[in-house]
Amino acid sequence: MAIVGETTRAENDAIHVNVFGMSDMGQVRKNNEDNFVVCNLSTGEASLTPSLRNHRLGPRGTLFLVADGMGGEASGEVASQICTTTVPKRLYENLKSLGNVSETNFVLLMREAIEYANQIIYHKALTDLIFRGMGTTATAGVLFGPYLFVGQVGDSRAHVIRNKQMVQLTRDQTYLNYLAEIGAELPEGPEKDSRKSILTQAVGTSEMVDVKVTYTKMRQGDCLLLCSDGLYNMVKMPEILAVLEGTDALPAKCKTLIQKANEQGGTDNITLILAEVAGPGLPPAEVTAEVEFQEFREEDFTVGT
Repeated sequence: MAIVGETTRAENDAIHVNVFGMSDMGQVRKNNEDNFVVCNLSTGEASLTPSLRNHRLGPRGTLFLVADGMGGEASGEVASQICTTTVPKRLYENLKSLGNVSETNFVLLMREAIEYANQIIYHKALTDLIFRGMGTTATAGVLFGPYLFVGQVGDSRAHVIRNKQMVQLTRDQTYLNYLAEIGAELPEGPEKDSRKSILTQAVGTSEMVDVKVTYTKMRQGDCLLLCSDGLYNMVKMPEILAVLEGTDALPAKCKTLIQKANEQGGTDNITLILAEVAGPGLPPAEVTAEVEFQEFREEDFTVGT
């Protein structure tokens, strides 16, 4: 029997997640090397069944992950599949074994799960010539209480949409961005430069991987978008935002965005996850509230700071 006070407190802390995802081969590629996964980390359920498409956030959170494979033929597809299978399973098992988990430990376990997938892909490529050189991007958004933690390797992106604004929480780990970071001279028209898609790191291409983590605090009515470059290279941000601001259900929005990417060339595989969050466990929506995010630091979640 539930105690009345406990039931009321649980309802006051409730966060509801409405989510959908979709992947498409595009108009040019011969196979789809992208993969995605949504996983309820409290139950281990990883699919898009009705119970997961609309669920209440559990105490161990929910994972959203997009992986864009590379390596040609079947290799990229294998790498992204290993990533989207391994990361949720590893994270779920580690969270379950610990019981109560702090925000800091949660982020460390998310990083470790991606690093673990990196090791599996890397060693598979080393031991089998068919898979030599394969790898994948990995952009994982994990909702843990009101916080959204985003772990990134590669150039798949994470955005939060709020108050008609679309804010990118990730930075593409590309050669051109690397040049910008070190202060080197950039080419004219970087959007048309052939090096804009050259990654500085990917999951599985080297023995070690540096998972970049940012985080933000979500509000009621916020929308999360994770996507591969097959979407954002084809469809401009204002077009994407216009679709997301519409009144269609999430499956229809996913379908519309993929259709737009294909209509504008569809030169790559197209994958996206959309998630809407609501409920009294989140701060209320405010028309003046901007999406504020920063790089994760352990001291941000230390008691007493």
